[in-house]
Amino acid sequence: MYILSENSPETWSAFRKLAFRFSFVFIFSFILVFNNGTYPLYGYLSQPLTRLMQRFVPWFSENVLRYSYDHSIFVNGSGDTSYAWVSLLVLFFIALISAFIWSILDRRRTNYTVLLYWLTTAIRYYIAFMLINYGLVKIFHMQMQPPRLTQLLQPLGEYSPMGLAWTYIGYSKGYNLLIGLVEILSGLLLFRKTMVIGALITVATSINIMAVNYFYDVPVKMISTALLLFSIFLLLPYIKSLFTFFITGRPVQLTTPQQPVLNRNWKRKSLSVAKLVLLTIFSIQEITSLSSTQKLIDEYQKKSPLYGIYRIEQTGIQRKSIPENWRFIVFESDNYKVLIRNTDYSPQTESVVIDAAGRKITLNNYEFDYRINPDGNIRLTKTFDNHTEEIRLVKQDPQAFELMRRKFNWIQEYPYSR
Repeated sequence: MYILSENSPETWSAFRKLAFRFSFVFIFSFILVFNNGTYPLYGYLSQPLTRLMQRFVPWFSENVLRYSYDHSIFVNGSGDTSYAWVSLLVLFFIALISAFIWSILDRRRTNYTVLLYWLTTAIRYYIAFMLINYGLVKIFHMQMQPPRLTQLLQPLGEYSPMGLAWTYIGYSKGYNLLIGLVEILSGLLLFRKTMVIGALITVATSINIMAVNYFYDVPVKMISTALLLFSIFLLLPYIKSLFTFFITGRPVQLTTPQQPVLNRNWKRKSLSVAKLVLLTIFSIQEITSLSSTQKLIDEYQKKSPLYGIYRIEQTGIQRKSIPENWRFIVFESDNYKVLIRNTDYSPQTESVVIDAAGRKITLNNYEFDYRINPDGNIRLTKTFDNHTEEIRLVKQDPQAFELMRRKFNWIQEYPYSR
């Protein structure tokens, strides 16, 4: 069995050594700066580096690139901010300079087989941890949610490309489960014997993620591109063997990446223990993250006491309390907001306060008494000095919408496209 050692007789070409030096610095720095919460507990350890980058990047942008942007915006829900792209350029220049200096100081080195092993190890864990996290939130239907009531009333033309993609994927729990399971298969990268099959899976997975991000304007293009390129990087030593097997059909034998030689038994045991501890912490982190995410979703999506879609009944009698052009009202989350669709179906958001115990609702700056009928319809009552207005809200069945009504069918004599 071949054991990696700094004294290995293998000699790399000058170009390969230069390319490795650049790749080593650039990839490691990328993983450290754009970790995306991947490595367990890394967020606490990386705070000094984060603060340094958040000071240097705006300075570099203003004084070197002459590019101005809002310096209060860092990496948030969007991973493609100006800060992120300028940071990437900074890492590129750092890698170039480092590779140049490294080549001068270490020009007699014959190879970097040991460092290559540790670089690929960092990449394997980075891809696996990130995709496992994405896979779990899909399996539990947390990332892309099912269509909300407000979306059932939303015309297609009002959707942004990202909103359309999120709704398309979120509609199907089964599809989320499938792609979530495929992403979790990236865990094969955590083991050297299954690294190649794991990398082949993550190439396919990351291509799909990257395509959605690019073509539906999802602002995670940088990270998804990195996942693809890193997966390809892992496969580079096996390109010839994979070509021989898949294209020519001839048999090949893939070699398992070997650990560097460890001359002490305690070192070998320590490495195994460290891996076990890392995977344990990651598992605990995922469980607690899923739990906290679910709590946030439950809190954010806490249903309104009047949850539902209602058509505002038109009586032909002029009213003062609610505008005549209001046609639909949607009570969804318990967040003091409702969606209104008016006569021309334009959306508007209005404030609302609901006193469920007192059966009172404040809407359009008027306080109404309300009563919920057995059929689910609501009657609003507002008394003025000289008259009383009654407004009937007719509840609509969300399952009556074609999107929700149409279910899976094994047999279809004709395509059903609406």
